[in-house]
Amino acid sequence: MKLYYSPTSPFVRKVWVSILESGLADKIERIEVNPLSPDDVRNSPNPLGKIPCLITDDDVVLFDSPVIVDYLDGQHDGNRLVPEAGPRRWNALRRQALGDGMLDSVV
Repeated sequence: MKLYYSPTSPFVRKVWVSILESGLADKIERIEVNPLSPDDVRNSPNPLGKIPCLITDDDVVLFDSPVIVDYLDGQHDGNRLVPEAGPRRWNALRRQALGDGMLDSVV
């Protein structure tokens, strides 16, 4: 898998923490980009030109950190970071949305 990232992005950090927690770091090729560079934005695999962006081993392009985290959560054999169903899932997704909203207001 390939992760397009910028080291200054809090959304990339969120994705990277999920990668580390799920033990997938050795399966991810990191490609650093500058989200302020017109060339990097134009050549991005993400149609929105934003980061993070993950290309799966099947060449599927995933973007938006919640989507990437959910995908990665299904790619390992350990405990899920976001429960699969029920009230615990909705609580985790609600907290993720709250965190993303806080990050978005800072960025």
